[in-house]
Amino acid sequence: MITKHNLPELLNHLGFTEQNQIYRKVFHGQYELSVDFKAEKIHYPNGLTAERDTTLNFSQPENFVVLECVCHLLQTSYTPNQIVLEPKMTGGREDTSFYCDILLRDNDHTPYMLIECKTTDNSNSNSEFEKAWRKMQKDGGQLFNYFNSYRKAQYLCLYASDWNGENVEHSYRLVSMKDNTEYLKSDEKLIGYEQIHAESGSKSDFFEVWKNTYQLDATEHQLFESAPFNIGTRPFSASDLKVVDNTSIQKKYHQFATIMRQHNVSGRENAFDKLVNLFLAKIKDESENPNELKVYWKGAAQDNYFDLQDRLQALYKKGMDEFLGEEITHVTKEEIEAAFILFKNKKDETKKTILDKFTEIKYYTNNDFAFLDVHNKKLFFQNGAILKEVVQMLQDIRLKTDNGGENQFLGDLFEGFLDQGVKQSEGQFFTPLPIVRFLVSSLPLADLISGSDAPPKMIDYACGAGHFLNEYASQIRPLVQAFKQADTAPYYQAIVGIEKEYRLSKVAKVSAFMYGQDGIQIVYGDGLTAHNDKVKVENGAFSVLVANPPYSVKGFLDTLSDDECKSFSLYKHVDKTDTFNSIETFFIERTAQLLQQNGVAAIILPSSVLSNGNIYIKAREILLQHFDIVAIAEFGSGTFGKTGTNTVTLFLRRKSDAPSLSAHYQNRVDFWFSNDKSADELFQDAHLLQQYCQHCGLNWQDYQDFLTFRLPESGIFADYRETYRQSTDWKQRQAKRDYKALSDTEKADLFEQSAWAFAREMEKDKLHYFLLAYANPQPVLIIKSPADNKEAKKFLGYEWSTRKGSEGIKYIGSSEAENEENPNRNQGIFKMHTPLFNPNDLHDSSKLNHLIRQNFQAACTQTQPEISEDLRPFASLRPLHEMLDFSRTVFDKAIQTALVEKVEISSKFTLVKLKDLAHIVRGVTYAKNEQVQTPTSNIILPADNISLDGRLNVSKQIYLLENKELDDEKRLKANDIFICFSSGSKKHVGKLCLIPADTNYYAGGFMGILRCLENIHPAYLFNILNLEEMRNQVRQLSNGNNIKNLSSSIGEIKIPLPPLDIQQQIIAECQKIDQEYETSRMAIETYRAKIAQIFSDLEVLAQNSSRGGGKTV
Repeated sequence: MITKHNLPELLNHLGFTEQNQIYRKVFHGQYELSVDFKAEKIHYPNGLTAERDTTLNFSQPENFVVLECVCHLLQTSYTPNQIVLEPKMTGGREDTSFYCDILLRDNDHTPYMLIECKTTDNSNSNSEFEKAWRKMQKDGGQLFNYFNSYRKAQYLCLYASDWNGENVEHSYRLVSMKDNTEYLKSDEKLIGYEQIHAESGSKSDFFEVWKNTYQLDATEHQLFESAPFNIGTRPFSASDLKVVDNTSIQKKYHQFATIMRQHNVSGRENAFDKLVNLFLAKIKDESENPNELKVYWKGAAQDNYFDLQDRLQALYKKGMDEFLGEEITHVTKEEIEAAFILFKNKKDETKKTILDKFTEIKYYTNNDFAFLDVHNKKLFFQNGAILKEVVQMLQDIRLKTDNGGENQFLGDLFEGFLDQGVKQSEGQFFTPLPIVRFLVSSLPLADLISGSDAPPKMIDYACGAGHFLNEYASQIRPLVQAFKQADTAPYYQAIVGIEKEYRLSKVAKVSAFMYGQDGIQIVYGDGLTAHNDKVKVENGAFSVLVANPPYSVKGFLDTLSDDECKSFSLYKHVDKTDTFNSIETFFIERTAQLLQQNGVAAIILPSSVLSNGNIYIKAREILLQHFDIVAIAEFGSGTFGKTGTNTVTLFLRRKSDAPSLSAHYQNRVDFWFSNDKSADELFQDAHLLQQYCQHCGLNWQDYQDFLTFRLPESGIFADYRETYRQSTDWKQRQAKRDYKALSDTEKADLFEQSAWAFAREMEKDKLHYFLLAYANPQPVLIIKSPADNKEAKKFLGYEWSTRKGSEGIKYIGSSEAENEENPNRNQGIFKMHTPLFNPNDLHDSSKLNHLIRQNFQAACTQTQPEISEDLRPFASLRPLHEMLDFSRTVFDKAIQTALVEKVEISSKFTLVKLKDLAHIVRGVTYAKNEQVQTPTSNIILPADNISLDGRLNVSKQIYLLENKELDDEKRLKANDIFICFSSGSKKHVGKLCLIPADTNYYAGGFMGILRCLENIHPAYLFNILNLEEMRNQVRQLSNGNNIKNLSSSIGEIKIPLPPLDIQQQIIAECQKIDQEYETSRMAIETYRAKIAQIFSDLEVLAQNSSRGGGKTV
């Protein structure tokens, strides 16, 4: 709002000069206007009439709006004698509501325009201006009252202005009171203003014409742009366009959403498609018609829906042809009329009939700008009203930036426009601009540009709206100028985006034009296939790949040809193509295919790719074989808006295939496991075998024996022997007739040979990938988003809002931490604060993107990046081979980003794996539709029923269908240990209780049962597993990013196993502490310490770390 406090700034901006607290300005060398701050008076030029003094002082802020408006009218060359302030309405009283603020009249004193001024505040949607506009739309408001006295006026204007500290911001609604005769002819039922004049109608009659005939039409241009008394005659040109700022973006999004709601447009996908078509038409318009733009609503007096659609359709046809090579059919009215040149008889009647039919076919059906399903005249006009409002929303925005400058319009606004349902059906989520900028700025682009003779090729094989393409082009622009002093056009032409969804491929191309990066090439097609048409997409041709590919898309392989499927090594591991949905794994292999040696990549993938089984293991093998892993950035569920998916971004460098390091290491492993050391001296790599043994804690001599075809008795080798004994392969051998015919000695020998062969294959696989990981030329930089929601938002630098009127992404500025109630939170990407990158200096060495660039360079510089104190909460370095688990008899190549200190159990008794002490039973799994609300005899207990201190408190029961058969093994029985195998929290995973008697309950799907064997007492196992030291071991073994999972590793936990009499002694001592706890006010911490002391005194566990305990039921 303009006030007397900021009025001096406004006057200085308008060109006033100050002397002795009086601000003066002379307009056109003739008319002086002054503002006296001491007297708080406004002195308008001689000749300007003020019928009252109310607007000539500082008494109300509205007077400053009048002052600013008069200044602009004078600047536009209206003369003082053509301006009247507060003319009295005929029949009015001494009441302000009957005095118009400004009347413009011509030299004959004929009324031309009535202007009502209101205050506004651009941060307030309920300002006086907005309230007045709503009232005007409801019943005509003050201006139609004034018009009743000045019926010769041609325009009504509701006007407001504000001072934002730098510029004047105008807001006005200009209503024409002139008829559009061509429009009135289109429907004989339409009533115009002239008819009301002729019938001497009332104020409400004029309002009804504005409301019903002209649909409350108002324009927001031409008040000051046109010559005096010639509103609408000056063409709307590119010079009138504005580059929107972040605040305007939010308003535009809300405005679009409001238009869709008000007109009941429910098809959001279709609405977005039509919006994209408007973008394309507008971009073409800005380049082809800069002096007289066509994507512009001229106002009801000069425009109509037919002409508007024709202008848009013609531009869209040209744009599609020029930008995407697509031919669009568009027939104009002039082309139809030209067909009648040779007609001689009944030309007019025939022509009229044909043109009427042409109108029905062309306009009263769906088209490229149909927000509604148009199939008749009524719907055409309804859609026309929507189209007009959307055009008015866009018409003053500059979309195309000739100099390739920043334009956040599609970057930010696009995320809000595209409905979540589209993302789900496409298996996609779209990347917010800050994440786009972080990923691209983390790549070593300066090295890439400076070290390449030709423009490096860049690709995004699932480019969506083209965010990565445009960001990459934007970031290499200054690098090309700095290192090459060359034209950027060839570099843009080396950028390729592939998009399978046609609408998005169109958006990507439009986006490139908006950024002034026209050369970016978009391929409408599948990112998993080769393309050799206009744009060549060939294997091994690209230096940079940045992408956020889709995930979990069922049946995608059925859209590929047989040859295309077979081009992927992963394909042979797929059983059913119609249900297979792990598309992200194929994009990992596609990355290996497309990148050339030393090419770099940043790929966003679901976190599960690092740990899932089955084909994800094969995908990780591709990663380890073909890439150096430079960095892994983990982002939480708030990163991508509504999707809630945890993701990792892999920063990779392509290894060479000639020679292939993976093939070389596989050959060396084969030599070693054939006990052939002849090439050790040649390759100087025997130490790597020793390094592997040292890392895995294997005895070197035992391993040497193992390589000579003997399976040692201890350690991992004993585990291999037992794993093979339980394997299906060995059980099938035992069932064969020829096995049964063998002697016991022969059977033992066969088992040893088979177990060794099993262990040999597993160790060959482990050693191969250890060598690859050990050769990773730099430690992996691991970046993790904080787990706390509030801290995660600060880490990202943004958050998501679904609040009406403020939907979409919100950037968190530096003041966010100081004032969370700050109403102006959305400060724009350049004011956001995040440790990821500095939006104003992408080379800021204090940010995480700089660390990643340094780590890309570490292979050459042989220096590790130094992590500052500020970044240590988010970043750490870890050798790749330490991120793989070589300790088990299965090797899934899971890449563990969590740094967990190993928990070593110290005891004077033998440590035995839990799987050798208890039968491990997984809980009942069931489909969602098998769950019922009414009680049945099939009762499932989830983890909620176990307290953290080891008690069973049945508080939540899940009922399954009565006719579902449940395995009795999964029922909780006396002396069972009921344990939580999976949880979203490390605090809950591994919590357990002892079941005292048989029950009718079954263990749930995330739960398990430990059913003790004869060599261990259940109460002993329960008490020792409930100690804090043992719980830490359990937590260490739990893996998974979203769900911490124990089910595959719980059997590996080592338990001290004293003789049964010692176990009984421990149980008795624990029971005493239990009784004392129950009958006293002992603190839980004291209770746990006493239980731990029992195990320490008997040397079952060392004193230094045992803490914990629990209660039996």
